[in-house]
Amino acid sequence: MKIFLDDLEFTVIHRANKRIKRISLVLENKDEIIVKTPLKIKANQLRDIVLHHKQWIINIIKKVPAKNQFDFICGGKIPFMGIDYRLELIEDDKMINPKFVLKDDVFYVYYNEEKKEYQDFLDGLSKFYKKMAVKCIDPLFDKWCFETNLYPEKIGYRKAKRRWGSCSHINNISINYMLLQFSAEAIECVVLHELCHIKEKNHSKRFWNLVSLYMPDYKEREKTLKAKLF
Repeated sequence: MKIFLDDLEFTVIHRANKRIKRISLVLENKDEIIVKTPLKIKANQLRDIVLHHKQWIINIIKKVPAKNQFDFICGGKIPFMGIDYRLELIEDDKMINPKFVLKDDVFYVYYNEEKKEYQDFLDGLSKFYKKMAVKCIDPLFDKWCFETNLYPEKIGYRKAKRRWGSCSHINNISINYMLLQFSAEAIECVVLHELCHIKEKNHSKRFWNLVSLYMPDYKEREKTLKAKLF
């Protein structure tokens, strides 16, 4: 069955099973809506079911920040360390919040039907990035601290709204763990940037000369970071 929601066309696929206790919707891809129902629900009821969930479907497809679109649908792509991994959604009523597991080059997301809004999935992905930050980014600091002989007092990881990194006046460095969507080369650009602030506290000519001394292609690497929001 075909259905239009605003200006978007979808194919609606009905999957009924005696083990299903309640109605649920899944977006297998950007133009297919899977409606899972108990056996008692008939095909002629599907249109009303989909229309009842119209706003949720539109939010998932369209209401995603334009410059940082994560496809939280089956078959979508989720970035990690510069590689886009295929996403598989797995319903699990025991889950309180969506949980991301990267295994065999696939992002498996275990989620509760009650927690399926875009922000819920984004929060789950953020937790995955935060968990992986020390493992993936600390070795990059080891590399560039050795290269520059610049050492921070402390390295921390948190989610920030406007910055990929910062360096305090006492040389504590904070890194936005959402950087893990990018390649190691792009992350290194931020790592080096903040390390150079240990020696040069502002963005003076001396600062940029120091950055370019160690990373002549830093401008090219920065372009990748500017293509996305947080």
